[in-house]
Amino acid sequence: MTTLTDRLADLASGVLLDAAQIVGVSHLPAGFVRVKLAAEAFRKAAWAPGTKLQIRAQRGRMALRTYTPVDWDPARGEVDLIGFTHAGGPGAEWFRRVAVGDTCQVLGPRRSIGLRDLAGAVVFVGDESSVALARALHSVTSNASYVFEAGDPAGLVQLLAGLGIAERAVVVTKAADRTELLRQAREVAVVGPRVLVVTGDAATVHAVRRDSRKWAHAPVQVKGKAYWAEGRTGLD
Repeated sequence: MTTLTDRLADLASGVLLDAAQIVGVSHLPAGFVRVKLAAEAFRKAAWAPGTKLQIRAQRGRMALRTYTPVDWDPARGEVDLIGFTHAGGPGAEWFRRVAVGDTCQVLGPRRSIGLRDLAGAVVFVGDESSVALARALHSVTSNASYVFEAGDPAGLVQLLAGLGIAERAVVVTKAADRTELLRQAREVAVVGPRVLVVTGDAATVHAVRRDSRKWAHAPVQVKGKAYWAEGRTGLD
């Protein structure tokens, strides 16, 4: 039964959010899906790599799920998103069931992690939730090295190859102690000062930022953002 709260959420979303239509869906390796959205609002939006777009993933609720566009075509009014369907929550469920012809409601683009002001070489550390940001970074600079932790390293390598990132990426198995992830990050950062971009699991973001202070060449700039944390929702 539709409750008053549900109806109010639907009414508010119609005022605050923009309508978009799904015009393309591609299933990628390792449980990822690429979705192309079209909206008149995308033609007018001021977008830069690293900005975020939020999707209302459930009717009857105003909760939004945040994604980094990997491509934005203002002339066609189209945006490409990549989502990981093996994650929990309404966002992953939306990517699992989305189909061409569906409609959704969106908010953005909005500022998140700016990538155009990065100066020099970049060390990028993340996980499955960081793939879209990594692809956005790749569109800005070729002077970046990527270190990922993943539940399915081979599958993620296959996905990164399709996105043109695999040659500069190392993927390790996700582990609670993060020993191998931290070692690989230190290894790619060994030559000269670097910019550090770290996103994904909140515990990993904290561990990498703390460890980077002990690098032989500490990063000259750090951009970090937790996308998720075990047992928590709504970090962004």
